[in-house]
Amino acid sequence: MRRLLLPTAVLILAAAGLPAGQVESPRIEDVLRAAADYLTGYERTLALVAQEEYTQQVTPQRRMLHSDILFMKDEAFGWVEYRDVAAMDRIPVRDREARLLALFSKPNADRLEHAQQIVAEGARFNLDPPGTSVQRTINLPLTGARFLRGADQDRSSFRIVGWDRKTDVVTVEFSEQRLPRLIRTPDQGAARGRFELDRTSGRLLASSVTLQSHSTHAAIAVKFGPSATVGMWVPLSMDEQYQGTFTGRVTGIARYSQYRQFKVETTTDIR
Repeated sequence: MRRLLLPTAVLILAAAGLPAGQVESPRIEDVLRAAADYLTGYERTLALVAQEEYTQQVTPQRRMLHSDILFMKDEAFGWVEYRDVAAMDRIPVRDREARLLALFSKPNADRLEHAQQIVAEGARFNLDPPGTSVQRTINLPLTGARFLRGADQDRSSFRIVGWDRKTDVVTVEFSEQRLPRLIRTPDQGAARGRFELDRTSGRLLASSVTLQSHSTHAAIAVKFGPSATVGMWVPLSMDEQYQGTFTGRVTGIARYSQYRQFKVETTTDIR
């Protein structure tokens, strides 16, 4: 009988010794579940457009893009992002209306092909190193968030590397494990990165993704914040860099403002 009572007494003493108001450390499964739920709700409201001021540089070249960036929900992929470049180095893009009509009024039946077409259209304005073409279609602010979607979490391993008890913000690192990769490269390079997440709501505060493909190393970091005009947290900035065997380093800094919602209407009668 004494042996049965002893462990009970130890547990009671241990519990009594806990500081008042102590919060249990976060568990990775709880944090990931909250993040997946948050992104599910996020996707439902994605019909946003923002202004993007995007400066790309490969010394000594410099390019400034003024664009609208659209965030649109998609049943198959969660969302698609489209950079509609209005001006390059302050010179208006002449074929802008024709491009939009071709992409959105006559969508391809293959959803993946259509999504890739939309991303590639914005990427054609990217600045490349001299004599080199760097395929860059990941320079979009929600690229990293895809790894947190409930449908895609099982392709990566996650671990908690930090927790701020005052703000209840959890820092999570991830490493992609499964094929096919979310970000396709010729050598199937795996993505890595980290997120800053509100522990309770799962809200995404910051993301960073790194990717090594052959000799090219890519890194993209995004910060999120509240927008009063649309009533949700949205990308505020994106910083990127690419290094490889090419001369110089490609860098980019994008800032987002003037968020507003738009209404998506579909019709089979295109005139």
